[in-house]
Amino acid sequence: MKKLLSIAFSLTAILFSTACSKQDEIHGEFSFTYNGEEYHNTPSNLDADGFDFSDEGKYHINIYMPDVFDGEIYFDISNCAYMNLSGTYVTLGQHCNLTAYADGQTMPIDSSKVFIYQSGSLKHSISDCKKHSLGSGLDWTTCRASGSFDLTLKNKDNETIEITNGTFKNILFNN
Repeated sequence: MKKLLSIAFSLTAILFSTACSKQDEIHGEFSFTYNGEEYHNTPSNLDADGFDFSDEGKYHINIYMPDVFDGEIYFDISNCAYMNLSGTYVTLGQHCNLTAYADGQTMPIDSSKVFIYQSGSLKHSISDCKKHSLGSGLDWTTCRASGSFDLTLKNKDNETIEITNGTFKNILFNN
């Protein structure tokens, strides 16, 4: 038993030391311009942002930077995009149908608080897909995404959020 614990501890230490030494390689780069200011996410604050693969089979970007946007932005390859302000919970249905969720009930969104897609583009390429396994059916695949994006969101009060010059490079995600 002691030998098994020792092996497990050694493997964990190796994994963490490898991950820390290759932080930039693991997380990649993510940047964009908003209100004339350039934002470059470093590996340490990239975990909640970046490229992902949704349950509906769509590649998408999540940008969670509440200090910049006061909410989370979702943008997928079918040009479905929205940003809800902090404190508002929005659910995404088929065909980009958005509803608000509060107190256990769904209701129409408050379009003064939720910004929706007006225009934009999302281009991407997927590479370096690798299968991983811990055995006993614990299998997953990771890939890397690179690409570019720009996005304009608008609410019912004609307020806009315009993101330009967006790029992402070597973002690691589960596929």
